[in-house]
Amino acid sequence: MLRTEHVMARLYRGRLFPHRLDPKDKKVLEAAAAAISAYEEHVGGVRSELVSALSELEETAGPKLDARRGFRIVRAFGKLLEERAQWSAPAEVDAYLLRTRIYELASALPEMPAAEAGLLELPTRADVLLQAAREAGLPDGETAAGLMFSDRQSAQVLSEFARLTPEGLVERYNVAQVQGVLYAARELAVDLDAEADSRLVFHYVKRMGLIHAIEPRYGGFGGYRLTLDGPLSLFGPTRKYGLRLAKFLPGLMLTGPWKLRATVDWKGRDALLELDSEGFDARSHYLGPKTDEEQEAVRESFVRAWERARETGGWTLSGSQRILNFPEHGAALVPDFTLTHENGTEAHLEILGFWSERSLVERIALVRAAVERGERVLVAASENAGASKGALAEAVRGGVVPFKGRLPAKTVLQALESPAEGRTDGGSA
Repeated sequence: MLRTEHVMARLYRGRLFPHRLDPKDKKVLEAAAAAISAYEEHVGGVRSELVSALSELEETAGPKLDARRGFRIVRAFGKLLEERAQWSAPAEVDAYLLRTRIYELASALPEMPAAEAGLLELPTRADVLLQAAREAGLPDGETAAGLMFSDRQSAQVLSEFARLTPEGLVERYNVAQVQGVLYAARELAVDLDAEADSRLVFHYVKRMGLIHAIEPRYGGFGGYRLTLDGPLSLFGPTRKYGLRLAKFLPGLMLTGPWKLRATVDWKGRDALLELDSEGFDARSHYLGPKTDEEQEAVRESFVRAWERARETGGWTLSGSQRILNFPEHGAALVPDFTLTHENGTEAHLEILGFWSERSLVERIALVRAAVERGERVLVAASENAGASKGALAEAVRGGVVPFKGRLPAKTVLQALESPAEGRTDGGSA
């Protein structure tokens, strides 16, 4: 992911075009290869040396890419490569305790330690460092001096670096520029064709906890329209939500065909971003969901809580693969779990991530529609993931299950025992 200062785009007649590099351009590939080499050559070295090498690369390779913005491109390369780096402290010594001890020893002297003993043979700088080194189990005073500030970021050692090809880095850059534009989105609409793996896309929507609405097209047989609230739609510029929305894009790229349309506030001006799976010639770096361990933290903790529960009232819990279509409402709901009673009764549970007052009202309508056709749907919402506790309190009267932090198994069991549209009191973490 890129920071805001790395993101570049061109606004033309109301449409926004994120900056894109040609993955076949020789100069672009040379600059990408040089950035990758800088990281590879500094494995085992300190961060400050790598930062200096990258700064030099900005001055040499940047102008060859773009006379005005080339340094920003190289800087963005460095940011993307940083995500593939592992850093460690240069030593196991606690630098804070070491330098504190050195300062204590120096301040206990009648005057500041000098470089040499002089005629009075007063303790010197070397004596102070040697005493601190012995107490810390270090070989000599100069080693202690070198480790005094080893907890600072500039002194970190590059211990590992996961290499990728120059072509791969350019591809990541192009995707990251689009992701950066999505930081400023108000709303996204994604049209998924019937051939697209809708459930896979919904998996990433749920995993990122995005506020969403799903509209089946032709009863679900013609695909779905997915509407996502952007970070500017409700909360103002919320970085946490914006990052989650941006991380959704590589998940969408795992399937196709699809078309994306986003309204964006770009530097104070309204703009439109349009993408489609055929024209966006980049591959996702996501591998796709492989195990249940990839679930979002709240869902994962709920599964653990259910497994620890001593009594589940005859209900068993399993991950859901269903998409519940409500054509009469022009909507669909994607449950996270299916609960099956030993008597054969089924219920579906959706755990919301971020939510808005509008999304709660829509969920209540779908819960009631499910009851009308003989199905049981529970919707759980965290008090910590929405803008209005008053809206959540009102939604509880409509059947939404509230919780704090983590969703306890007993809260869901109480909801299952309550009438379909009755009020359910939530538990706490």
